[in-house]
Amino acid sequence: MSDIYEYLSALHQGIWEVVIPKELLTVPLGPEWKFSPINVPSQDTIASYRNGQYHLHETKTEYRVHLDRYDPEKNPILHLIDDAPLVLMILETLETIYMTARDAKKNPGPDFIKDQRLTWKFRMVLGIILLSISGILVMIALNQDERLFSMILPSIVFFTGALILAHGLYMGKRKEHSKKDVVNGFLIMIGGIFMALLWELYLFIILFILAIWFFGSAYVSLRRVIKEKKEIPQGLWLSMGMGIGSLAFGVLTIFVPDILLEILVGILAVIVGIIGFGFLLDGYGLRNVEHIMKEQTEKPAIT
Repeated sequence: MSDIYEYLSALHQGIWEVVIPKELLTVPLGPEWKFSPINVPSQDTIASYRNGQYHLHETKTEYRVHLDRYDPEKNPILHLIDDAPLVLMILETLETIYMTARDAKKNPGPDFIKDQRLTWKFRMVLGIILLSISGILVMIALNQDERLFSMILPSIVFFTGALILAHGLYMGKRKEHSKKDVVNGFLIMIGGIFMALLWELYLFIILFILAIWFFGSAYVSLRRVIKEKKEIPQGLWLSMGMGIGSLAFGVLTIFVPDILLEILVGILAVIVGIIGFGFLLDGYGLRNVEHIMKEQTEKPAIT
C-alpha cells in the first residue's frame, strides 16, 4: 500500500515541490486533506487541498505538493504575506490565462466540441459582457470615478447576497442548508448597504490592509533575497522583483493611494478583458467548427 506521505519527506530536505503521478498511489487522500477553494491560479490545476503546511495541487495525472512556510489556518496573515503576495498572484493569474489560452488551441475539433459545457453563443455573449466590464473599469481608472467604490462594488456585494438568499429560500424546500444560506445572504446584503453608505471607511480599511500586505511581502521577499540568495525556490530575480514591486505598491498605498487604486483597477480591467477576449475567440472558433462539422455531416454519400 502506497500513500502520499511516502513521497513528502523530500520537502523537509530543501526540495521546493514534489510531483507524484497518481498511478503510484494506492491509498486515496485522507480526510485531513481539506479542499482549498481560494488559491493563486496555476496551470492545469483542477483542485487544491491543504493539510497543515502541505499544499497540494491536483492535475489530471498527478499531485504537486509544496510546503508553505505558514499554515493558513493558524497564521492566515503571515501566510498571505509570505506565501501569497499580491504581486505574485497577479503574475500567476496572467501566466495561467496565457497558458490556458495557448493550450486550448491544441484541442482536436470533435473532442473539443463534445467536451464543451457552454455553447458558442453563450461564450460569445459572456465574452462581450466581460469586455464591456473591462472597458467600464478602464474608464473608471482613468477618470478616478468614485462610483466604483460607492456604487458598483456595494451593488455587487448586495446582489451576491441576494442570490445566496434566493438560493437558500429555494433550497428550503429540500431542507438542505437553507437556513445558513438565508442568514448569510441577508448579512451580505446588509454589508452591501453599509458599504454604499460608508464607502470611504471601507475604502480606508482596504488600503490599510493592502499597505500591510505590500510592506509585509516586501520585507519577507527582500529579506529572503539577502539571506538565502541561491536557495530561494522561486528564484533570486523573481523574488527580488516581487519584493521591489511590493515595496513600490506599499509606498503608493501610503503616499498616493489614488494612483495605486488606478493601477489595481487597471490590472483588473486587463485580466477581465483578456478573459473576455478569450471567451469571444473561443465562441467564434466553436461556431466555425460547428458549421464545418454540420457541412460534413450534411454532404450526400458518394455512391
